[in-house]
Order: sequence, then C-alpha cells, then structure tokens
Amino acid sequence: MPTTQKNNYMERTLKERKYSITGLFKHIGAGNKLHVPLSCYTANSVTTECTRQNRYEGCDPMNNKFATTKKEKNGYITIIQRY
Repeated sequence: MPTTQKNNYMERTLKERKYSITGLFKHIGAGNKLHVPLSCYTANSVTTECTRQNRYEGCDPMNNKFATTKKEKNGYITIIQRY
C-alpha cells in the first residue's frame, strides 16, 4: 500500500490590519504565502520590510528567504516565504 505525503502548504488571507508590518513576516512559515490587503498596508512598506528581513536573515541576494508579488490576488500584495 503506497504512502502519501501530507502537503503542508498553507495560504492565508488577511482581511484587516492585525499585525505590524514587521509582525507580518513572523506569521508566514516555510513554503507558505500570506495575502495582505493593499487597503490596510502599502505595497512599498511591505516590500521595504521584505528587503530588511532578508538582510537580517543574511540571505544571498539570489536566494532570498522572503519575496513579494502583487500579481497573485487582485487588491493584495502576497508575501512568500521560500524556506
């Protein structure tokens, strides 16, 4: 009987401003995505904090731990934690 692997992939969507911009990055987890509403957080501030978090982690510029995109969900900026 073959065993199946459980997929630990999680995708969350915030509806309101619950966390500080720095706090958003503590609530993601490896391999997960967090959709943040642009009505509550500015895209520039989230992208800037993403750059800061990658510097704190000591990431190589070609292999960042965090990434952002605005193309996945309309009206949201998505924070992706790669590992």
